[in-house]
Parts: sequence; structure tokens; C-alpha cells
Amino acid sequence: MGIFDIFKGGKDKAAESGEAVKEQVQEQASAGATAPESPIRSSAEASNKFTEEAASATQAAADRLMADAKITPAAAPAPKPEAAHDKAPAHDKAPEARTYTVKSGDSLSAIARDELGDMGRWQELYELNKHTIGANPDMIQPGMKLKLP
Repeated sequence: MGIFDIFKGGKDKAAESGEAVKEQVQEQASAGATAPESPIRSSAEASNKFTEEAASATQAAADRLMADAKITPAAAPAPKPEAAHDKAPAHDKAPEARTYTVKSGDSLSAIARDELGDMGRWQELYELNKHTIGANPDMIQPGMKLKLP
């Protein structure tokens, strides 16, 4: 017996067993027996049942949590109407503060006369710029930047 005879013998045995199974199925069909349920079908049914139970349990847990917390599903917030004062036009901005740079020979009264139109407003000019000028209103220096009212 050669090596190929062993393989040939294996093929013959497989063919014989296949024919035996085929005969058994035909006998059961002729006897009216029903085929056993496929394990694949029963596991799919079990999986569906499991999925349904899990979904039900999850929903029940979510309902309990919401009831405990007394939370209701949030509705989308309504858009706020824009107020007219929220967006001021660009031209309504406060004008930038005017400044004056002190020149040689200037005095607060001369600056008040030339810039503010009234020599007597020098005290107002001094109070507004006291932090820049210092304690003596007569000691303004050339180059100082003074704010104008």
C-alpha cells in the first residue's frame, strides 16, 4: 500500500459518511419528522430578546433618574430679541478726549482762553490735569500733555 492509497481511502470514507447523512435526512423527511431548529436561528432570537430587555431596563433606569432629579427634558431656548441699545452705531461713540501739548511761554489761563474760549476756566483745566502738573499750577513745562474738558 502506497502513500496515495491512504489518501484515497480517506476520500472514500468521507464520501461514505456524506452519503449516510444524506440517507438519514431523507428518511426523516419521509417519516414526517421536522428538522431540528438551527442553533443560529435560536441564538438570533435570544439575542433579540436580550437586546429588547436591555433597552427596556436602560429606559426604566433613565426614567427613574429623571424622576429622582425632577428633571424635565429641556426645550431649546428661545432666541433673544436684539435690543436697540445693544448695538450702537459707530458714529455714536464718545468723542476721544482732546489734548493740548504745552509750549514754551504758555500758562493755564492762556491755554484756557485759546482752547476753551474763557480765561477763567484755567482752574477747571488745572483740576483735570493736577496729576500731570503737580501742586503748583504756575509750573507747567513745555511738552506736557494736558487733557481738555
